[in-house]
Amino acid sequence: MTRTALVACGLASAAALAACQTGASTPSVAAADTEPTLASQPADRGKLDEPNTMHGVYTAAQAQRGEGVFRAVCSECHEPSDWQDQGFLNRWNEDSVFRLWYYIFERMPHGRPMTLTRVQVTDALTYIFQLNGLPTGATELGTDDDSIDDYWIIWGGGRSP
Repeated sequence: MTRTALVACGLASAAALAACQTGASTPSVAAADTEPTLASQPADRGKLDEPNTMHGVYTAAQAQRGEGVFRAVCSECHEPSDWQDQGFLNRWNEDSVFRLWYYIFERMPHGRPMTLTRVQVTDALTYIFQLNGLPTGATELGTDDDSIDDYWIIWGGGRSP
């Protein structure tokens, strides 16, 4: 599947982020009872064996910058708890970091899509990772497509959804 196709697939859903596009003050995410919980979703062994967010793919300093981006831009529509919501976690679990990154990059912020720099998007994404207890590492998550595309999103172990 091409990156464009992957991005298109990822853009079709993700209620938490889409709510910002509609101008909702608090994003509405898919109800936990309409989607299986993380515990009921068997992990794709290949994704667990491949580089993923449980391997410390960002730094604490990067997430701290991301919190600044969140406060300055994202907080117009979102609360930090939106990124810890079961619907959000279920939607993105075992998806690629690339798809979530591009979802944010192409659609946020509401009314001004594609105005965030690649660094701002990456930093904001690492703040989401930190909010969910994902481990930090020694190297920052890159901002180029190849670096972003290296990882799967695995929430398990960092924060108990």
